[in-house]
Amino acid sequence: MNKASLKVAIVGAGLNGLALALSLRSFGIEATIYEKSDKPRIDGTGIIMWPEGMQVLAALTDAAKIKTLGNTVDIITTATFNSDILNQLSMRQAGSKVNADVGLFHRRDLYQLLLDTYGEENIRTGQHCTVENDTIMINGEPLIADVIVGVDGVFSQVRKFVAPEVNLRQPDVYCCRGMVDYHNPAISDDECYVFAGMQSRIVTYTYDRETHGKYWFAACKVEPGETLDKAKILDKFSHYSPYLLEMIEQTPEEQILPSPLVDVAPFEQWSRDNTVLLGDACCAVLPTMGIGFSLGIENAFILAQSLASNFYDIPAAFERYQLRAQQRSHDLQNITHRLSELTYTEAFNPVEVAELYQQFTIVNSRSPF
Repeated sequence: MNKASLKVAIVGAGLNGLALALSLRSFGIEATIYEKSDKPRIDGTGIIMWPEGMQVLAALTDAAKIKTLGNTVDIITTATFNSDILNQLSMRQAGSKVNADVGLFHRRDLYQLLLDTYGEENIRTGQHCTVENDTIMINGEPLIADVIVGVDGVFSQVRKFVAPEVNLRQPDVYCCRGMVDYHNPAISDDECYVFAGMQSRIVTYTYDRETHGKYWFAACKVEPGETLDKAKILDKFSHYSPYLLEMIEQTPEEQILPSPLVDVAPFEQWSRDNTVLLGDACCAVLPTMGIGFSLGIENAFILAQSLASNFYDIPAAFERYQLRAQQRSHDLQNITHRLSELTYTEAFNPVEVAELYQQFTIVNSRSPF
């Protein structure tokens, strides 16, 4: 066997699945992507790309296109619900080794870039993954490949084969994500904002400077089974600054995506036999810092490089992948989870939050590239 003949099956055609396929291709390995939907999922709201993830994105796609695709900022501003500034963090002055900005995108545009680069015709749609009798199945038939990668999200089916003891964490926090063209001088195009209230928060940033296209994320503690919609947000967040409420009010209902917050605690077993996990399937993080896809695309590149270097010994490739990626991923999971606790379930402590932000930038900058 040589690496060009390695048969790799990727379960899940989301951002991380496409990133892995492109990473593998850069090392001379072609993969087959299996997607349960009947077409690629060109939808969603906002995506933050941290500097390290931006470097990999540029390497896999087109650096020139990326510059015109979204917005970039250096400053992360944390404020109270009524806009009193608590902390401003500069990525370039954070005490880490960061030498690039944060990228802010519409998920649709970022996904389309990856899809165009990879080729939509290379995705097999309508392929439903299940685990039956300790076997990974696609549409009821065993999935046969040299390497199977589960990139099928926080509700991963492949994880049931690799690490069946892992359970989801659902902290009774619900969120809504929205997109709207909105301009107010209180929201600079040059910053990403985090507004903290009592067991709640709003995050917002500009992803399109020309149209003042804004992404916003509003989340709060809820009763078990309770959900949010625009009307409930405007009620529960009524103590927030008026311009934030105006931004939400002007967002069309169809541009708002509601969902509960869900993640998994860090766990050690990312692989079993010829199967390995990537992205939210193994290191799901709450959207407190928007690290999900940045971490996923970096880990995808690490996995691809490990497979290309150890294609003759798949267990060794998986071991190398975990050695390079797992500890940093776990550290980011833990920091993000603690930030979420301080935001939604405990008293907001601006001093500890500032310290955690500093830890986050330092740990995140410890990229293995």
